[in-house]
Amino acid sequence: MGVNSTQFFGQALTGQGMKHVYSEIMKEAKTVYLLKGAHGFKVSDSLSSLGNFYGSKGLEVEYFRDPFFENTIQGLFVKEPHNIFFLEATNIPLDSVGLHVNVISLEDCIDKQKLIELQQDFLDLSVKKDAYYEKCFHKLSNALKIHDDWEVETRRYMDWKGLDGKTEELMARVFGDQKLEKSGAKTHRLLGTLTPAGARDTVQSITQNLEKRLFIKGYPGTGKSSMMKRLVDEAFARGFDTQMVWCGLDSNSVDMVILPELKLCIFDSTEPHQYFPEREGDEIFDIASLCHPTEVEEANIKKIVANYRATLSDATAYAKRYAETERTLRQLLDDAIIPDKFQEKMAELFLDL
Repeated sequence: MGVNSTQFFGQALTGQGMKHVYSEIMKEAKTVYLLKGAHGFKVSDSLSSLGNFYGSKGLEVEYFRDPFFENTIQGLFVKEPHNIFFLEATNIPLDSVGLHVNVISLEDCIDKQKLIELQQDFLDLSVKKDAYYEKCFHKLSNALKIHDDWEVETRRYMDWKGLDGKTEELMARVFGDQKLEKSGAKTHRLLGTLTPAGARDTVQSITQNLEKRLFIKGYPGTGKSSMMKRLVDEAFARGFDTQMVWCGLDSNSVDMVILPELKLCIFDSTEPHQYFPEREGDEIFDIASLCHPTEVEEANIKKIVANYRATLSDATAYAKRYAETERTLRQLLDDAIIPDKFQEKMAELFLDL
């Protein structure tokens, strides 16, 4: 994966279920290839090779990782001027209708007899992994509810008028009197997700080419996401492109906004993705000073945080068990692939641009 590459997670395990932004990325693309019928690790290996191929031509490439297997690639976006999106979409719900969408069936690359022989193994593994999957998301749903309780405690003592003032200050600093004579474009990505190894994000990769990073420091429930959504609206009204980077636990919450034309981002730099200034152009944007919980609320918060972390730990454990079972299943699928047919099919995706 070359210097022109950016790493994202393609899906996130949230309190509302599995979230992805692949439908939105498909709208960005001029051409889409959906790979279906061979949901194993060999497809990921081919997508990695595909990314290296296009990256070697000097093209900017975005990689989208599998949340259960961090080194496994689900999707690949070859950016401007070509805007080609490749996605392993066997088990991902998508609207695959459109003249720019090409569905590539890999089913004829599978030895059907092997699948028949392993049918009971597949059934047993599927039952087991589905149980772990359900338990994982049950815990994540509980974690989100606990997080909501945390927010109740902090909202009581938030200086909302002060936040309005800080937001106006932010708008003035970011935009000044700038306004572009064009319509802004809005895109969507994910900041991170829970994985079998705990919470993970790709902040460093996402922000590697930006000149200014604003790190928001503030309590949960004190308006960070709402402030960033307001920033998006203002940028859009002024003709700036915006990228909304969504939270990995609450699918309705924004954790980062990128303004590529200004080479700037602002993001929620608090647990579990806590970062601090480390390079030129980094700066803390503090709203924590606007919230002053009493000792009673602070004590309540400590209890809530302990419960929240324990619940996330349980969810992580179930995610790990799911991944262990899913790994076995995918390896069985890979063993059933007919190499020559698979390589021939994948070779069609190495386009002469």
